[in-house]
Amino acid sequence: MKKLHNKSAVPNVSQGWKNDCSALPFSRKKAEALTELSESSRPQQLVDLLGRKQIRVRELTGNPILHWPISLSPLDARGLKTGPSYESWHKAQVGRTGLSGNFFGIKSGRHHPVHSALEARLRASFDMCPYVLDIRTQYPSWDKAEYERYFLQGRKFPKNRVMTIDFMLTLLLPGETCVQYHGVSGKPRRLMDEPAVISRHAREVLQLGEWGCTHEVLDEHAVSYCEYANYCLLKSWLLWTDIGRCSAQSAEFAGLVGRSSITGHLDRVLTVLGRRLGHSLEQAYRLFAVAAFLGYLQLDYRFRLQPSMPLCLNPAWKEALNVRER
Repeated sequence: MKKLHNKSAVPNVSQGWKNDCSALPFSRKKAEALTELSESSRPQQLVDLLGRKQIRVRELTGNPILHWPISLSPLDARGLKTGPSYESWHKAQVGRTGLSGNFFGIKSGRHHPVHSALEARLRASFDMCPYVLDIRTQYPSWDKAEYERYFLQGRKFPKNRVMTIDFMLTLLLPGETCVQYHGVSGKPRRLMDEPAVISRHAREVLQLGEWGCTHEVLDEHAVSYCEYANYCLLKSWLLWTDIGRCSAQSAEFAGLVGRSSITGHLDRVLTVLGRRLGHSLEQAYRLFAVAAFLGYLQLDYRFRLQPSMPLCLNPAWKEALNVRER
């Protein structure tokens, strides 16, 4: 049996319903009615098996910019902590399947426990996605009505009734004035059609939908190993970097990279462009990574990113940049 972590994540009976704020005014559901948004500014949304509109985080398009440092509410709509204060319900531990590990999150400033290579690749993509403000792995979820019955009976809610969501993302989408909580489950494609898996995902959708949270399932084909390797390399160039201090310079450098017609391998491109702005090659790599992290620069992650290989930019991003420059 797996050992559970963070036993205080689910409120006990003495805490009552203080930690579940989903029914209070100005929660996510109320904000949807108060916020006026043009349909043209919304990202494409799909409908899941239960008829709820949901977001496909890997299919979000546009040119989002992540503002640094990230500002988060200390608690989410259910009263659970966010950012560095959050504690995952399960620790990374040895299992019969999958490779567990702890990966440091740039945005949250803490380690994220994951239980498989699939989850590790998904986590890396979320950490480099400008739409994502916060990543919380092994997020605890429980049935609200069932919890209320235990509370009214004066009984402690059993830990084995807590279900964990692989990822709880805090998103800030274009045109919206408040965050969107989005649950993501990672599952191998070969298991998708198993009755137990279908039932599990249906329960996740129902529980998260109670407080206005969307949900989706991603398989091992969502993030390729090539893309994952690119994220790891970019993260290595971000080490010991003051992202806030480099933000303005990275935006300027990204524009220069996008407009440049210089050919050759990445090392040559960054050497020439960095010299134009008075930066060393090391600083050019740092600004390049910061620009990709904040969204000022969009790469084509279908191709390997290496100093000795050509630089491949996102064609749609480069075209949009050229249109703005005209």
